[in-house]
Amino acid sequence: MKFLSIVVLLSSNEIKKKLSRCYNEVHKELYGVGVTQLKIDAVNETMIMFLVKHQRVTALRALEEHYPELKQSVDAALHQEFKRRIQKKLSEEMNLPVTGVLRDYDPQTAWACTLVITDAENG
Repeated sequence: MKFLSIVVLLSSNEIKKKLSRCYNEVHKELYGVGVTQLKIDAVNETMIMFLVKHQRVTALRALEEHYPELKQSVDAALHQEFKRRIQKKLSEEMNLPVTGVLRDYDPQTAWACTLVITDAENG
């Protein structure tokens, strides 16, 4: 079955709403809170970018001052788990052929960028 390119797919507001819901659900599962801002764009024919403003998780903030190494390890583990879950959710619920997820977060600004790589052209 041939998939639409990501650019064409994201021209639908309904698809963007579904992607937003998937992202927010995974975030709530892991962090217990939703996101405050979420923008979704096509990077190219096979990549989706989620630009997101997060709420800081109180428990992680509490670790920063006295346990910075532990906080960094927990952050890294949560990022890996988020990437695994968002890939699974988008594959199952949106039928997107996700081949990879890249994610970075800046704690100073609470902004995150998640890049979802698909095989949409060949799926």
